[in-house]
Amino acid sequence: MKKQLLLLSMLFVFATGFAQITTDAGTFTKPGAGERAFEMNFTPNLDGNNMFSSRIGTLMMRTFKSDAKATRLAATFNLSDDGSDGSETQIGINLAYGVENHLAGAERLSTYWGYQGLVGYSDDGTNDAFSIGGGLFLGADYYIMPKVYIGTEFGYGLSIVSGDDTAWGLSGGVTGNLRLGFRL
Repeated sequence: MKKQLLLLSMLFVFATGFAQITTDAGTFTKPGAGERAFEMNFTPNLDGNNMFSSRIGTLMMRTFKSDAKATRLAATFNLSDDGSDGSETQIGINLAYGVENHLAGAERLSTYWGYQGLVGYSDDGTNDAFSIGGGLFLGADYYIMPKVYIGTEFGYGLSIVSGDDTAWGLSGGVTGNLRLGFRL
């Protein structure tokens, strides 16, 4: 737990330390038409075990069609094995496409809402499953340096999973991801 608190404290100090940086123009600019942003998401594990969960990571690319609208492509890869005798390695792959609608926000804060659809495949060692779903999200990015941001996102969605048995479910909640992105 001490390591997690130290990491969060260091992240806070890093973010506030760069709060005084200005560009030659004296301002931070939010993304505009024609720009691309690349992002990495990691899920912290704050229950005292390993720092990060079994999620290897999510990579996302945003393409800004205008100052207020962007499309995004995301790929997530999950890999886990509990290490016990006879356990099977579990794998999961998700691909998503979404549309973001950016709001006015502030100089360093870029707020947005949007919707996305996704397809996925998972294998728990004994069963394969395919999934399809969609959802709504609300998020914010804070620019800690020109063209470099950290952020968070909340989302709700509906998914249908087909494997040996077909099931559906409504899921959502806070996505506690540490997000780090940069613009080109």
